[in-house]
Amino acid sequence: MEARWAAISGAYARLVEYLLRGNDMGKILQFPLAQIPDDGLDVSLDLEPDDLEEAWFRASGLKLIGKLEKTGSDEVSFQGRLSGRFLLECSLGLAEFAHPFDEPLAVYFSRMPQDSGSEDEVELNEEDLEVAYIENEAVDLTTPVRDQIGLAIPIQPRCPDKCLGEAPDTCRKLDEGESVGVGAESDPRWGPLKDWGRQDSS
Repeated sequence: MEARWAAISGAYARLVEYLLRGNDMGKILQFPLAQIPDDGLDVSLDLEPDDLEEAWFRASGLKLIGKLEKTGSDEVSFQGRLSGRFLLECSLGLAEFAHPFDEPLAVYFSRMPQDSGSEDEVELNEEDLEVAYIENEAVDLTTPVRDQIGLAIPIQPRCPDKCLGEAPDTCRKLDEGESVGVGAESDPRWGPLKDWGRQDSS
């Protein structure tokens, strides 16, 4: 009985993987409308940067969980969370460090408007800012996921607890707004260039 249950479980797992990964064009984040049941489709995916197309960030451990639901004959919504780790460079000391993130993700899909006139005649509501379009009878989470990851990256990343670079005292001064270099203790990062002008003049 246990062997039979294990076989059934394995077959079900393979079916789920086929439905999630075996969709049009091999896009892991593209879901044909016909595959979304009336009671919704639970999504739990481990992602690679290559799955997101043109990924310019360095990330690992990407995980998307949530649910796709039909909210109308031509409408689908996704509610879930996106998590992972960035490999970032400290804006002060240039040291690399891992930065975890866990972000909510909500996307609303609708049909592309047909012959709505010129763009100047289209009135956008607040909720339209989160709208994506159903194309080729499928919803594609690739762009919303990639955009959300981009928004999660800190503008000025800093080492999380203590400086991981080679000049922690300089990083501390920069972080506290103290001057470095001219008129202050020399910034060691400029050390290789300190005699550059003198060598040229000689």
